[in-house]
Amino acid sequence: MGKFFAFVGKEFRQISRDKRSVAFLFILPIVLLILFGFAITNDIKESSFAVVDNSKSPLSHSIIERLNASEYFKLYDVLSSRNEADTLLRRGIVKAVVVFESKLESGALRGDKAQIGVILDACDPNESYNLSNYMKAIISHECARKTGCRFSAPRIDVASNMFYNPQLKSAYDFVPGVMGLILFLICTLMTSVGIVREKEMGNMEVLLISPIRPAYIIIAKAVPYFILSVLIVALSVFLANSLLGVPIRGSVALVFGISLLYTLLALTIGIMVSTLANTQQTAMFISTSVFMLPTVLLSGMVFPVENMPKILQCISEIVPAKWYISALRDIMLKGATLRFVAGNIAIMALMTLAFSLVALARFKTRLE
Repeated sequence: MGKFFAFVGKEFRQISRDKRSVAFLFILPIVLLILFGFAITNDIKESSFAVVDNSKSPLSHSIIERLNASEYFKLYDVLSSRNEADTLLRRGIVKAVVVFESKLESGALRGDKAQIGVILDACDPNESYNLSNYMKAIISHECARKTGCRFSAPRIDVASNMFYNPQLKSAYDFVPGVMGLILFLICTLMTSVGIVREKEMGNMEVLLISPIRPAYIIIAKAVPYFILSVLIVALSVFLANSLLGVPIRGSVALVFGISLLYTLLALTIGIMVSTLANTQQTAMFISTSVFMLPTVLLSGMVFPVENMPKILQCISEIVPAKWYISALRDIMLKGATLRFVAGNIAIMALMTLAFSLVALARFKTRLE
């Protein structure tokens, strides 16, 4: 037993010499618990909504105040027309719009059938379903309280209308996110590991002393992944549309254009990671823990960003996949034009430039 405990002690000493492994063992569980604890939630918190108030009655004002006072909703603005509401929904500024018809309260008090419309952005089917239920419950309860109607048989009907995904198909929501994750895995992870592998095998040193410029070597290694990504984007779009029935309401050329920009961004991240890592394990660790984990949790791919704590919402602003997935959803599901996604494109272009400059600054023509 003495020899056994000696070997155990040796392993502890071996692990303690690798400071990165020790840090990984303790930091990663803490980070995962915090991220999963706060990010993985389908709870509705302060979702923005707008109002088109054609009634302008005490009842409509009471309903607006009741919705805004709840923990689930936050009033963005009171609008004057449905066109403004459609624009806000398409831009993703609000998740829901409540439309009050004229003579709402007077008709309900006379016993006439009245209706309040709730229009929702259904790109995320789970979130829109929960929003619809919460909003209907609050409005129906307030109508019953104000007009004396029983909740089970109200004179005022609350009708919901799901925009962009009326059948609430989950594929509409997941396909853009999965495309963002696939492009990241191909471009960032495989590019960084592939370049670092050349360092470990000693091939990079041979290439660097050749007449070819170092920048050309790196670009040559990135080009195959770029071409593969183009083919995968084409295959993904085809399968999403033909097999899963996901519509492409916007320009197909714009879908490809923004996907190619995101591919370039992911490639520059992969090249930058390769300049930071000396082993394949380190490159894989940086790619997965620093970049892939936020891509899954903080990009809006699975969980709505607006329902997360403010600190995580701020961190999500620097996650590249968030801007790609958001733009892709808008183009495919909402028919957004270049003008609507220009901000996302500008941010991704700036990120591409920033990561390129960092990679260029750290790239060394001689291996240490």
